[in-house]
Amino acid sequence: MPRLWLFDIEPHEQRYTGEWQKTLPQQLHAAMYLKGQKAWSLEVVSGHQTSGKTSIGGFLDFAETNAYKAAQVSEFVAMVQSGTVRDSDRVLFADAWHPGVIQCRYIADLLDIDLSIDVMWHAGSYDPWDQLGQKVSNKAWSYAFEKAVFQASDTNYFATKFHWEMFHDALRPDQPERAKTVGWPMEYLCPLLEPLAGSTEKDTILFPHRLASEKMPKALEILRDHLPQYRIVFAQEQALTKQQYHQELARALVVFSASLQETLGIGTFEGLLAGAVPIVPNRLSYTEIYGDRAYPSEWSANEQAVADHARQLAQFIEAAIQSRDPSTLEELAVSVGDEFFNGRELYRHVLR
Repeated sequence: MPRLWLFDIEPHEQRYTGEWQKTLPQQLHAAMYLKGQKAWSLEVVSGHQTSGKTSIGGFLDFAETNAYKAAQVSEFVAMVQSGTVRDSDRVLFADAWHPGVIQCRYIADLLDIDLSIDVMWHAGSYDPWDQLGQKVSNKAWSYAFEKAVFQASDTNYFATKFHWEMFHDALRPDQPERAKTVGWPMEYLCPLLEPLAGSTEKDTILFPHRLASEKMPKALEILRDHLPQYRIVFAQEQALTKQQYHQELARALVVFSASLQETLGIGTFEGLLAGAVPIVPNRLSYTEIYGDRAYPSEWSANEQAVADHARQLAQFIEAAIQSRDPSTLEELAVSVGDEFFNGRELYRHVLR
């Protein structure tokens, strides 16, 4: 019986990783069942308990994430030494930026274990607006690591074509056929958030992103004076629980983004499911997902651009609110969810 070893991402309440720790194994189990009840088994490789804190502006805690990943590698090595890891097993890293990818390839090659390794790319130094892209001044080492991870893996998964093309253009990896664009395994969001769409108390313009420079929270601050009739909320100004965050989604008329870096735009899709209009720039993966529904990218290229185009942006938001149609938003949510927030293609490749 082939076994899939899932290296998860440490859970955080204000990130989707807390939801992934629960739902990704469930969704993989469901996909395994569809292939044949006894065809696969799943083992989750988790690290130790974390504090739940994140570095300022960061997705995770920059120090703690390394301890978590090291604990995962230690746990997996113990399984190798006990003989539990066998030929034809497969490893899936829910985050490709993981030193364990190289260590698993090292183990497989030197111990002659027929081990397939798949990874999911969220971000990296190849993206100049990502935290790694901003903080790593000497890209020689980080680019070399990212290329090594790509080559050490049998299959590299990207959520959108835009994200894969950005990776490819920066790194020019050998064997680009190792890459697959599959969307992300987030089908659990639909039944969780769709009931919020019927809320009648919608009065909010919601900023769902991290308060980091690449997410441009300043853009909505600039727009605040042009939209005084609405409640303006920055979701991550407080450490909201998921339930509290969902309450804010239920009140949202629109979810606003001016992001300069985005893997997929989960927050705007969450808002869409909850009946809010996604207000996004015509750049990054947003172009691929929302097309001509997006506002011109140059309106929020930087803070000065937002100030120069504040009236136009405010009018765009006001028009979106006035023309907001729940049935149209529901249709858009179904379409976007099926193509970009569904793990169907990921499971098909992982369980090949």
